[in-house]
Amino acid sequence: MMKRCLSAATAAVALCAFAAAPGAKVTLDLVTKGHDVPKSLYGIFFEDINWGADGGLSPEMLANGGFNWLQADHEKWNCREDGWEPDFRDGGMARLSFQYGSPVHPNTAKHLRIESFGAGLAGVRNRGMDGMWFANGEMYRLSFDWREVRRSGVDYELGKWNRFDSKFAAEGEKSFDFPFGIVKTEPDAKSADSRWTLSILVKGRRTVEFDNVTLKPVGPKLVRAGMRKDLVDRLAALKPAFVRFPGGCIVEEGDFQHWYDWRRTVGPKERRECVLNRWVRPDAPYWETFDIGFYEYFVLCEELGAEPLPICLSGLTCQYQKPAQLCAVEDADIFAGVILELIEFANGGADTLWGKVRSEMGHPAPFNLKMVGIGNENWDKEFFDRYEPIVKVVREKHPEIKIVGSSGPGPEDGRFKYAWNRITKDTADFVDEHYYMPPEWFLKSAKRYDGYDRVNKPLVYAGEYACHHRIGGKKVNTLWSAVCEAAAMTGFERNSDVVRMASYAPLFAREGHDQWSPDLIWFSGTESWGSPNYYVQQLFMTNRPDRIVPSTEVVAGGNAEDPGFFHTCGYDADAGEVVVKCVNASEEPRELTLDFGNTSLHKGEIRRIELSGACNDQNTRENPNKCSPVSDWIPFAGGHEFKTTIKPTSLTVFRIKAS
Repeated sequence: MMKRCLSAATAAVALCAFAAAPGAKVTLDLVTKGHDVPKSLYGIFFEDINWGADGGLSPEMLANGGFNWLQADHEKWNCREDGWEPDFRDGGMARLSFQYGSPVHPNTAKHLRIESFGAGLAGVRNRGMDGMWFANGEMYRLSFDWREVRRSGVDYELGKWNRFDSKFAAEGEKSFDFPFGIVKTEPDAKSADSRWTLSILVKGRRTVEFDNVTLKPVGPKLVRAGMRKDLVDRLAALKPAFVRFPGGCIVEEGDFQHWYDWRRTVGPKERRECVLNRWVRPDAPYWETFDIGFYEYFVLCEELGAEPLPICLSGLTCQYQKPAQLCAVEDADIFAGVILELIEFANGGADTLWGKVRSEMGHPAPFNLKMVGIGNENWDKEFFDRYEPIVKVVREKHPEIKIVGSSGPGPEDGRFKYAWNRITKDTADFVDEHYYMPPEWFLKSAKRYDGYDRVNKPLVYAGEYACHHRIGGKKVNTLWSAVCEAAAMTGFERNSDVVRMASYAPLFAREGHDQWSPDLIWFSGTESWGSPNYYVQQLFMTNRPDRIVPSTEVVAGGNAEDPGFFHTCGYDADAGEVVVKCVNASEEPRELTLDFGNTSLHKGEIRRIELSGACNDQNTRENPNKCSPVSDWIPFAGGHEFKTTIKPTSLTVFRIKAS
C-alpha cells in the first residue's frame, strides 16, 4: 500500500494517508523545441532577518562596536543589551558613559567614555555576537578611534580623534598598547566552546573616549568578497542568477524614522547610521549597523556572477504594522528621486555625484544595474496610488531599467486580485508574487501558471515562497517541505515563458536567533549547513536547461495525472543532454518510464542525482548532510525508452546524453 505525506493545519505532527501511487510514464517530444528557459529563472532573496547580516554575512566579530545601540539601562551594562559589559582589573574602577559631543561623524555620534579613577585597569569587555572565535592561520584586523579628554573646571576639553589600526595572526592571547591603556583578546572564561572576548582597558586616572571599534578576519580562510566566507561559498554553490536585497519587510520598516534608505548604507562605515531592525523582538535586541550596505550587496552580486535586484520604498511603510505611514501622493516623486539616485550610484560615471561615491569606495566601473523593485509586499489603493507616479518618473528617466511591482502578501486573496486587475505592462515588467503556504497548497500549485496570461499582462516573479510544514506546532525545514516546493518548481520551470524569476525566502538563519522559520541556510558562529530546501534549490539552479522539452505524463490505470508525481523536461545545449526532473511525493518507491517517442538515444550512462529520505528528515548542525543529494551513473542500453525506480519522498534529476 502506497502512502503520501500530508500535513493538517491543526495537527501537531505530520500525518500520513494511505493511497495508491502507480507507476508513471513521461513521454518526451525531442523533436519539437519548447520555449527558452531564461537564465534569470532562479535566484536568491536576502533580508537582514535571523541575524542574516550583523552576526551573519558580516565578518564583524564585535557586538555594537560603534556604540550606537540604544542602551536600555545605564546602571546594568551587559553584553546582551549593549554589546559591552564593565571590566575592572587590579583595583581599577571607572565611570562608563555614552557621549555625543564632537563625534567622529555626526551620523554615528554616540561613543564611549571611560573615566578611570583607580590605579589599575578599567574599561569594557565585548563577547561578540553570541560568541567570538579565532581560527588558526587567519589574519585579523583591529581598529578603533580614541581621544583623551581633560577636565577644565566644570567643562571638558576634548582632544583630537586618533586611529588605532593593527593586523595580527590568531596565535593565542593578544595585548595591544595604545598611549593610555591596552586592548586585550582573551579566552572567555564563561564559555565551554573556545569563545574569546575583547577588552578595552584604560590605565590609571585618565578619561578616554572610544568609537568605531572593529575586529574582523581579513583572510585567507574566513573572508570572501569582504564577507563571511562559508556563507558566501554556500550562495556560490547555488549559482544564482540574481540577488534580491535588502528584503523583504525590512525595506519599509514600521515608520519613516527607520525605513531602509540605501543612501545611509554607503560610504565610510562611520557615516552609516545605525537603526533598530524591523525584526527585533522584546526578548532579543537586534540592530542594523549597515556594515553590509548597498555597496557590499552589489559587490556580492559581482562575486556570485548574479544580477542585482534592489527593492526600494514606495512612499509607504510596512502595511502589516498598523497604521502604516503614507507620504502624500503628490510627494511620491521624492521616493522616485531616491531610486534615480540609486541608479546613478550603480551605473553613473565617476564624474556624477553618486557615481563618485561608488568610485571612492573602490569600484570605479559601473555595477550595470538592470532592474529595481518598487515596494515590497504592498497592496491595494494606498500602494498603487503612490507606486504608479514613482514608476512614471523612473520610466521617463531610465526606460532601460526593468520594474518589479507587487501583488501583495498572498497568492490568491482580494489584495492579490486587486493588484493583477490594476497593474499593466506600462507599470511593471514583473509582478512579485509571495506565498508562504502549507504543503498541500504547493502540491496543488504545480499547475498554477499553466493558464496565466502570456500576452496582456506583465511577467511573473515568484519573489518570496516557502512551504510551511509544522512539526509540534513549529514550522521547520523538513524534506517533505522541500519536496513540495520542488513540485511547485516544476511548474515554474515548465511555465518559464511567464515565470521569469523565482527566489525562496528567507535565506539565512543563525541558530538560536531565528525570528522566522523555515530558512534556506542555517549557521552558528563557526559552522553552516544547508536545509533540504537548500538542496532542492541547488538541484534546480545547477540543472537549469536552456529550453523546455515538451512532455506529457500518464500514470498507471489511465489517469491523466497523479497528485503525488510531478515532472519537467528540458535540454542543456552546452552539455548536449536532456534534463528530466521528477518529484515523487509518496512514501513508497515509484516505477518510472521515460519514453523518448520517435527518437532513439545512444547507449551509455545516465547521470542520476537524488535527494530523498523520510518526510520529517531535517539537517542539523550535528547531522548537516542527513538530507543531501547523492549522484551516481545508471547503465542505459539505448533506444526509445528508459525504465527505472525513483525513491520515496524525493526529487530526482536525470541527465541523459542526446547528442
